[in-house]
Formats: sequence, structure tokens, C-alpha cells
Amino acid sequence: MSAQIFSIDAREDGGAKLALNSKHDMHSGIRRISCELSPEGLLQLVLYAEALSLRQHLGHPAASRLSGDGLELFYDPAAPDLHVARQAGYSQQAARIPVAIFQAEMAGMTEICMTRAEASKHAPVLKQLLAECAGPEDLDQWLGQDDADLVLHQLREIAFLLLVREASICGSALGRKLRGKKTQDQAREAVRVILLELATELVPVSA
Repeated sequence: MSAQIFSIDAREDGGAKLALNSKHDMHSGIRRISCELSPEGLLQLVLYAEALSLRQHLGHPAASRLSGDGLELFYDPAAPDLHVARQAGYSQQAARIPVAIFQAEMAGMTEICMTRAEASKHAPVLKQLLAECAGPEDLDQWLGQDDADLVLHQLREIAFLLLVREASICGSALGRKLRGKKTQDQAREAVRVILLELATELVPVSA
């Protein structure tokens, strides 16, 4: 048996502090992993957690890996735990955490990132364009209407976070399209492409 305490706390600068303490009955001592995440690092972690959650919800988990800010996560669908490693100089700390615990803690970070994204100047038009985008064909027939609506909602959330990040980059082509009255059709197409690419990657029926 093992015990884990996993926490992640948002910072005012948009980043977060991640901490994982774990103890296994077969080993003495406590393994500790602590890591400061940049705003981009936190966003990547949220996107990773959302993709993992969606695949599991659909019953099609897939091996996945995330690296950044000295932190590495690896998920193997054949195992119940998420592998977490922290590289600090020449030393590496490693531990495992049940996926359910990771996802429960990350839900709060998703809400925080969504709230921050919704405060961006491009948020209203992006949300409107995403709402106008249809989901993958036959999704409701494969999943049923209620489940299809939930999946499409989650795809739109992931797409929204990605699009806000892209539009906020200085000189962003997407940002220019969103601001221009004559380029709204181009912006709508860019949003549609992102949503369908995510569906192809994360939803088996659209592959």
C-alpha cells in the first residue's frame, strides 16, 4: 500500500506550485516532488489533464507524455497510476499518483485557467465562434445525445484555452483575423479547424 498527498496551488503571476508527497509501506522515508510551474507550464498541464480525462471518459485511454518546467508526466493505460518525475540539476525524483487523484486536483486548475482566459480581449468572439462550430459527424449517434453534448463541451473548452493563448501572442495571425471585420470568416475557419483537429486526436469516432 502507498499514500499520496498531491496539491497544486495557483500563483498570482498565472503559474502554480505543484507538490507531491508519497510514502510506500515497503520503503522508509517520504518521496517529495515540488515544482514551480510557469503560466505556460500550468496551461500545458491543464490541457494534458483535460485530454486524459476525455479519453478515459470515452473508454479509449492512450499512452501520453508531458514534459516542461523540469517536470515529466507519463501515463500508461495498462497501469493505474500516473508517473511523475522531477529533474533538478543532475538528480531526478520520481513517484506515482493514482490518475483519479490527479484529475480531481487538476479540476480546480482548469477552472482557474478558464476564468483567466475568459478575461482576455479575444474571449467573447472566440466563445461565440466555438459555439457556432458543429462537432464531429455522427458523434451523437455513437455516444447518445447527452454524452455527445458533454464531449463537445469539453472539446470546446480545450480549444478555447488553445485559441486564447494563440490569439494573445504579439503579432498573432489569429489575433489579427479576430480583430478585423473583413476577416471574420477566416477567423471562423481557423477556429473550426482547431476544434476538428482536437476531435480527430481525442475522439475515436472522428478518427
